[in-house]
Parts: sequence; C-alpha cells; structure tokens
Amino acid sequence: MKFSILWISSLALLKCSVLAQVPSDKNYAFSDKVSALKSKSSEHERQISELLSKSNLTPTNFDLPVRRTNAVPSLESIPPVPPAPYLPVPEYYEVKKPREISVPNKAVVPNTLPQVSSVTSAENNESTLPKGLELSDPDDAINPSNSDNADSVSTEVIVYERHEGYYFGPLIGFTFPKDGAVRDIGNGKIPFESEGGYVLGLQFGKDFDTVRWEAEYSFQGFDGQAIGGGNNYKVGSHGLLTRLVIERELGESFDLRAGLGMGVGFISIEDSQEYSGESFIYDFGIGVGYRFRENLSLGIDYRYFLSAAEDAYDRISSHMFVASANFDL
Repeated sequence: MKFSILWISSLALLKCSVLAQVPSDKNYAFSDKVSALKSKSSEHERQISELLSKSNLTPTNFDLPVRRTNAVPSLESIPPVPPAPYLPVPEYYEVKKPREISVPNKAVVPNTLPQVSSVTSAENNESTLPKGLELSDPDDAINPSNSDNADSVSTEVIVYERHEGYYFGPLIGFTFPKDGAVRDIGNGKIPFESEGGYVLGLQFGKDFDTVRWEAEYSFQGFDGQAIGGGNNYKVGSHGLLTRLVIERELGESFDLRAGLGMGVGFISIEDSQEYSGESFIYDFGIGVGYRFRENLSLGIDYRYFLSAAEDAYDRISSHMFVASANFDL
C-alpha cells in the first residue's frame, strides 16, 4: 500500500515539473518572435527613409503600349478612277476578192527623161526633140513602168453583206384596177369604169436567206364612174395579208424575187349609199431588190391583186406597181 502511494506521488511530482517547464518555453518563443518582428519593422523603416532621401526618383511607367493598326485610307483621299473610254463597235463588211483590171499597154516613158537639147537651125530657126519621145499624148506620161506587158491593177470592192433576220418598212405604189360592178337590190347590177388609184401600206417580215415571210397591211383606193353616166363611186380596200417570197441573187447587191400573198380584205364602195363587205384576197408578185446600205434595201414589185365577190359587189382585180423600203432590225 505504501509502495503504491509513493509511486503515485512520484508521478504527480514528475507531471508538475513537466507542466511547469512548458509555459516557460512558450513564453520564450513568443518573445523571440516579437523581437524579430520589431527588428524587421525597424529595418523596413530604415529602407523607406533611405528611399525617400533620394532626390531624383524615376517613376515607373505602368501604361500598356498602344497596338499599331494599319491605317485605312478614307474614301475622300482616294483619287477617282476615270471612266473607261467608249469604243464604238466597228462595222464589218464583206470584202470580195480584188478583181484584176487590165490596163492596155501604152507608150512607156522612162523614169528619167533625157535632156532635151534645142538645136537652132540657121535656115528655119526650129527646135528638135529626141526621136521616139512623143509628148502630144498626155496619157503616155502617166504611171511609167519598166515592163512592156499590160499592167494589172488590184482594187478592193466593198460589198454590203446580206442580212438574215427581221425587217420592216413602208410601201407605196400605183394601182390600175379593172372595171367592176355593184349589186343594188332595187336596180340590180350597176357596172362602173375604174380609174387609176394608189396603194399605201406597211410590211414586217423575216429573211431566211433565200426565203422571206412577210405580214402586210395595205390600203388600196381608186374612183369609179358608172357606165352611162350617173353615180361616182369611191372604192377603198383595207387588206391584211401574209406573203411567202422566194429570192435569188443576181449579183452582189441585186435580188430577183417572186411571191404569193393571201389574207382578208375589208372593201367599201361608196356613193349615195355604201356597198361593203369582207372578202378573201390574194395577189401574185414578181420584183427586184437592191441593197443600198448594210441595213437598208429597196424593192420594186409588180403585183396582180384579186378579191372574192360578195353580195354587194363583184370581184375587184387590179395591177399594182409597188416600191418598198426595208430596214433590217
């Protein structure tokens, strides 16, 4: 029992001694830290005072450098670009092969004329010229050449190319109708003598090289005198026709053509009363054409015109001579 009490008491003393030593160690470590902090603070103050004592301090530049960008020129600074020059479209013409024109051989005069010496005769006081040189003919001294054969001169002939495509143009001409007659309900058939008249119109068509197709409007007008005296008639015919024309070239600018047209005509014969109606009309024609320019041609045609008879009038037939101008589109 005593031994246990002693052992417990010894343990208690040892614990107390240990616990008594720990606070002293902690206090010593804290004091060391405080002293080290004071020394660092004093050292920092000393460094700041040294820095502040310097006269010229270079400030630190904390500005970021400006990024360089490519300068874009303004629209006002760009000089205006001049417009491209207008070049007209050249006109191309078909040029035929040069033709050889033969020039008859004449007396040839050399390039260098010999010196003409004048010899005065004591008897007649006349001047003489070298033999073989005849100056009486002025054509002998033109275009001298060393060749004795006939010269060949090349010439270029401009030929206007035939246009294949659409065209239009007016027409005008004279008409010589045959005698006709009107059919009156009370008086029966009244014949009349026809006089010369005129024809006007407009045509539109397309050229297929050797064949043409045309659409035409024409007006034919003439006067008539009743046989035996009495009534005077005015005859007018408005015609709408379509025509087929076949052409054949006769030369570089001439064409020969023949055609057939048919359509409908609105015919009116007026006197004290009007005799009118609609009739089937047709014509046959033959003519020639001549090309003046690249897009202009002139045609002269003969046509024989016929219309069908109606209840109010007999058929109308006439000979027409028509001139037309065609403008290529």
